[in-house]
Amino acid sequence: MGKILVLAVFGGLSLAWCQAPAFEAASIKRSSPARTGSGVNLSPNRMRIVNAPLAFCVATAWNVKDFQISGASGWMATERYDIDAVSAAAFQKGEFRAMLQTLLAQRFGLAIHRETQDKPGFFLVAARNGAKLPPPIDSPDILMSRTPTGDRTLKATSATMAALAGVLSNIVDATVIDRTGIQGQYDVSLQWTPDPASEPLLSKSGLPLPPPPTDAAPGPSIFNALQEKLGLKLEAHKVPVEVIVIDRANRPSDN
Repeated sequence: MGKILVLAVFGGLSLAWCQAPAFEAASIKRSSPARTGSGVNLSPNRMRIVNAPLAFCVATAWNVKDFQISGASGWMATERYDIDAVSAAAFQKGEFRAMLQTLLAQRFGLAIHRETQDKPGFFLVAARNGAKLPPPIDSPDILMSRTPTGDRTLKATSATMAALAGVLSNIVDATVIDRTGIQGQYDVSLQWTPDPASEPLLSKSGLPLPPPPTDAAPGPSIFNALQEKLGLKLEAHKVPVEVIVIDRANRPSDN
């Protein structure tokens, strides 16, 4: 069953038949309410998505960020599923996205279209006193982690400003466009305290941390850390963003 015909909807106006790669078999079940964390695990001929809402699956299938999904309201954003899909032969890492798109169309009745919308975002620019960027000393790599107190850390080696802007997009949940004009690669290191309103403080194990003492001084925000440590800042602007709009979806069919 390596290839199937999939009905696709574009803009809610026209229908077209196309051939698309597909998984050989797939199981979709509601996740246990007690389960925490979510993610994607890939092996040569198997894909597992754990404890994820449809919105997460759509973002994964089209390789976009959460803020680039529109129309994922109600159960699409709250009900979580475990998906276990296998293929007859090994697939390349990039191929699983097209296969996941087919699976979502089959089992969720998903129909989407793309459009560009102006959304709140940021320009990454040099601060008034200039950037403070150490030159690279290692091969390119980007690592994000948490400290025991719940702070977030970012360590990037040999990173361009465009790559840094891409990582910052994930952190601030909005498009960040590099407008620094700075060329070359740099090693950067940041530590900041997430905004509890948008990202609850979690330990390394993923469990919620107790609230800090009322007299505790808050750590720097990502905006302050970026300016104080690297001499860069995020300026708020409306920016064009390519968005995946969910036109239609149903709860998944039985296995």
